[in-house]
Amino acid sequence: MPLPGNSPTPDRPFRIERATSPEMPHCVVLPAMTATPAEAPPVRIYLGTEQAQIRAQRVFLFSVEKHRDPAREYRIYLMKDLSGFNQSHWRTGFTNYRYAIPAFAGGEGRAIYNDVDQIYLEDPAHLFDLALEQHGYRSISPEDTSVMLIDCARMLQLWNLKSARSGRKRELINTAARTAGLWGKLEDGWNTRDEEYSQLTARVLHYTALHKQPWQPTPAVYSYHPHPLEDLWFELEREADALNYGPFTAEMPSPWFEEALNALDQRPPAPFTASEGAARLVSALDLHDLYWYHPPAQPAAEAPLAVEQVTSCALHGTREAHADGVAVTGLLEHLPGEDTPWLLEQLARHARKLLYIGLELSAEAEAADTGLDSTRWWQRQLRTLTRHHPRLAWQLDIRRGRNGGVAVIQSAMTGARLTQGAEASSPTVWLLLSEHVGDNAQLRTLGTELAWPVIEKPPLIDFKPARMMPLTRPSLRGVNQARRDELQAPWPDIVISTGRRNVNLARWIQQQSGGHTQLIWVGRPRAPLHWFDLIVTTPQYGLPAREHILHNLLPLNRPPEVAEDVLKAWQARLGDLPRPWYGVLIGGTGSLKKFDAEDARRMVEAAAGLARRDGGSLLITTSPRTPTEVRRVLQAELAVPNHLHEWHLGQQDHFYPAMLALADGFIVSDDSASMMAEAIRTHRPVWLHQLEPLPLSRHARRQARFAHWMHQRTRQTSARGTHRQQDWRGRFFDRLYINGIVRTPRDLGQLDETLQIRGLCQPLQGAGEPAFRPPAIPVPDEIRATVEEIRRRAGERYWKE
Repeated sequence: MPLPGNSPTPDRPFRIERATSPEMPHCVVLPAMTATPAEAPPVRIYLGTEQAQIRAQRVFLFSVEKHRDPAREYRIYLMKDLSGFNQSHWRTGFTNYRYAIPAFAGGEGRAIYNDVDQIYLEDPAHLFDLALEQHGYRSISPEDTSVMLIDCARMLQLWNLKSARSGRKRELINTAARTAGLWGKLEDGWNTRDEEYSQLTARVLHYTALHKQPWQPTPAVYSYHPHPLEDLWFELEREADALNYGPFTAEMPSPWFEEALNALDQRPPAPFTASEGAARLVSALDLHDLYWYHPPAQPAAEAPLAVEQVTSCALHGTREAHADGVAVTGLLEHLPGEDTPWLLEQLARHARKLLYIGLELSAEAEAADTGLDSTRWWQRQLRTLTRHHPRLAWQLDIRRGRNGGVAVIQSAMTGARLTQGAEASSPTVWLLLSEHVGDNAQLRTLGTELAWPVIEKPPLIDFKPARMMPLTRPSLRGVNQARRDELQAPWPDIVISTGRRNVNLARWIQQQSGGHTQLIWVGRPRAPLHWFDLIVTTPQYGLPAREHILHNLLPLNRPPEVAEDVLKAWQARLGDLPRPWYGVLIGGTGSLKKFDAEDARRMVEAAAGLARRDGGSLLITTSPRTPTEVRRVLQAELAVPNHLHEWHLGQQDHFYPAMLALADGFIVSDDSASMMAEAIRTHRPVWLHQLEPLPLSRHARRQARFAHWMHQRTRQTSARGTHRQQDWRGRFFDRLYINGIVRTPRDLGQLDETLQIRGLCQPLQGAGEPAFRPPAIPVPDEIRATVEEIRRRAGERYWKE
């Protein structure tokens, strides 16, 4: 679901104004798009950015495009890699650039400053047009200058090129803050920092916790964790991807492109030999002709792929024809990352079957894993490309140093990307079911949505495996002897499963397939995370953020469908009850939460208070785990108009899906993540009745205490009210966790907290306050997004030669 806004399209006009000197920023100009432009002045935004933040920079620009006023001009200055600044004391690569903005603006007019780790949720012009009220700058506090509205004339004396180049950030802030009347208060919503989202009307969302930034810019510095608001950022990026948004294009490349392209002309010849895997792929695809793009100094005789007909091509030449394959070597790694998307798009347009990329990357920079030196960066660029070129196979060969091997990433299962593809070209999937009904429902949801040939395998493991999974091997240990015949070739392309029991069985299947089978896990595997190609998880499992871990807010449960005649029948039956109708979803005691008679009384009392306040009724349903004592309380103590539906084994339950469709809001006990998901996905108000957790086992208590101590620093806040930065303990714990050495208990409280920060629900105990409404930005369709991610990764293989 796209975020609300104007939905920019690829043909929106823009131009580049190149800086006149290397110490000045280049400008991206978004001109007015209406026949009669507004008379208001251009909105000037100065963006602090750096090489590691190319991905965040693109999403920031897209957020401005999305929410801008089309009748007005916007000028976005990219403050990146400017010369003449002493960066020795900077935390980021752009720390002090903001204090040179008055000079960059010529000491005239007003300007906005933004950090690159922010996104706009409304038109930046609303900030730009605020009254300065005789102040030199406005921000949420004198010390927090990450979002500012600046009077450039008034601030020029204190903040200028000289002071910004040599001064320290703290001195520059304090000098301005001590000057009477210079600072003015900015509404907090213009710099909504992380969890403040649930308390403010967010206008600019700021991802200040550096170890939780969704795009993971510097993995060598931080061990990343999921951000409770990362779905907003990722949904914005997905929308940009769907629109093929650059913003830079072949007609209007980045301001750094021309200089980098000219430098390529001076590079000495550097032959690139493709991997053996590339040669096998060329044979499998039966390529006959190839366009080879390379630096001008590199002779065509050194083509990386052995194809009958090779045509040497210039990157800046014009070409309308097509070839079976397109290869590019010695080029892309030397050009700006801002231009990578449109360059790949141009190359892909000329390829019928294969796009081959050969890269020479720095061996020294491999550990940094940042930007264009990151294998992850290139994988993501090519995965995104296949959204618009689903029939195109691709291969990425990466050499690091002359004497190093080749890292090979190959994606040739093109049938997986075609939603309407023939069944013969689709991957085959085995669902390894577990003993848990809710987990199996999620697996079946994925199987149905993927629409590929799916074979369900019933629970096959008779006992739990060892706790120390890193010491175990792929095997059939624990598989019921009578069912081993179900595990025979042909082996699947993909195994989807959940939990710990099936891990080694899935690895055995992968081993039998010769490494061909991909493993996709739902929830948490409680095993080394690198064993899996993709993990789909939710907050209660506490997994860190990694490139191959997809963090959803909710389990993969859609509200169950209900037939139209059933819905009408229930609507008529309930018609005498006054509206609004509040659905009450009663869970029960589980492995993590207790639900007794006293809990039921508190829940009924609070729910009844909500119904009385609004003059409405309660539609109540129990569930398979609801204790008998809770049912008695419901029968005896409901004192408002209601309909009570009690679940019984073997009955055909039409009430639950009908209630989800008919109710105006929901009250849910927080023992069931599935019930919470189904209620929230209706996009109607949801209140959580929070149950007390059951005591943890001794082993689980030790795990929880150890994890809390190791992550203690990042749970604290600084004087600015933002998260403190991660220390060695947090990074070390995560290393143990991702290798399966330590674990943490499942924590439904973490799920509750995340959903409340996101604004998707609120505690039932606060239901007496003003009426709760769902957030302006509802939860995206995470099931669709998960399926799309699986499609893009299907068939992707990695190895070294």
